[in-house]
Formats: sequence, C-alpha cells, structure tokens
Amino acid sequence: MINPNNGGSDIQPRTRRIAFFAGFGNTNPMSGTPGIDSLDMEELHKSKRSETQKALEALCDARRSALVQLQKIQILFKYLNWKQQEQINSQGRGSLEKINAITESLSLIEYSKNYSGEFSRIALVPAEKTRSSEIQRIKIMRKNILQFGIIQARAEELIGAIVKSAAVFSRQYKTACRELFPLGFISRLWRSARRLFNGSYFSWRDMGCLGNLGMTAVFVLAMAEAPVAGDRR
Repeated sequence: MINPNNGGSDIQPRTRRIAFFAGFGNTNPMSGTPGIDSLDMEELHKSKRSETQKALEALCDARRSALVQLQKIQILFKYLNWKQQEQINSQGRGSLEKINAITESLSLIEYSKNYSGEFSRIALVPAEKTRSSEIQRIKIMRKNILQFGIIQARAEELIGAIVKSAAVFSRQYKTACRELFPLGFISRLWRSARRLFNGSYFSWRDMGCLGNLGMTAVFVLAMAEAPVAGDRR
C-alpha cells in the first residue's frame, strides 16, 4: 500500500492495526512509540507473564529458604518450660505460637503452587480472533500487562525484604548459640543435666537472648508470609 502524502514510501498494512480503535490512539501504550498490533501485543503479553511467573517462583524459593532457617529456633524453644514460654509470648506478642506454626507454613509452600493465586485475577484473553473481538483482546492484554508489572515489582520487593531479614536472623542465631553453648556439646550436656535436676534447660538469664531471637524470627516469618497483591494462598 502506497501513501501519496509521504512521497510514495511504503507504510505498514492496515491489517491488525487497530490500536487506535482500542483506545490507544496511534501510540504504543507501553512506550509511546508508534502503534502496536495484536501480534506484537501477544508477544509482549506472553513475555511479561513469563517474567512475572519467574519472579513469583523466586519469591516462593525465598520464602522456603527463610522458613527452613527459622526451623532452627524450634530446636531451642522446645526446651522452654511453661513459665519461660509465657515470658517469650509476652515479649513477642504471641511469638511462640507463630514460631510453632513455621513447619505448617513451610509445608504449605512445599506442597502448593502458592503463586497460582496471582494469576487467578488475571483476565483470560479470548481465543477467537474475529475483527469484532480484536479490540477487546488488545484491551484485556494491555490491562494484564500492567497487572503483571505490579505483581512482579511487589514480588521482587518481598524477595529483597525476606533475604535481608533472614540474613539478620541467621547472624543473630549464630551469636545466640555461641552465647548459650560456649563449650558446644559440653554446654548442651550440662544443660540437659540441669533440666533433669532443676526442671529448666535455660536459665532466666538466657531469656533475654532467646526473647530477642524470637522477635527477629517473628519478623522474618511476617516477611515470608506477606502476600503479593491479589495473593490467595
């Protein structure tokens, strides 16, 4: 097709060029460049969906890694007597109950695709490609692409927060273990004997260290369980 207004140069075919009627004017809705056809939009839609799913899978891995680390604290907290449990809960606003649920939260991640709920809110693009449906298809894909961007950005934000908070917990846990068990196995053996004769594995002086560790664990757990927009886990 020849455009007589530009010196006879070729212009792109009118076929599939319906962006104007879809409400985009004559520009690409993503970049402001000249109009985008339905095939280009389909490729962009597919690409953004793939990128978003990879980000959600990476978030799933970060959650799993953090919860595996948090399981370490359960090994320590199982030795608390009931008075010490009450103290930990009062310091961390029910932290012990949340910490005891770590294994359950990890199981949820291990055995379910906890990112699938994100895509349940994404509109399905009609399969038929009739002229009357083409405008609606482009509108849906444009809306979905914006949704993918929001979800991906939120997932990446959560990954950063989870990784940083889990690193803080890991350092604090190692410091606590050095403080509680300075002689390693001998310290554990002494504490086991103490529990047998005194009824308490940890002393009350240890509770400050354990309480701080518990509050950090609860913070990491909150980050690991924080939902992405539209998360339906």
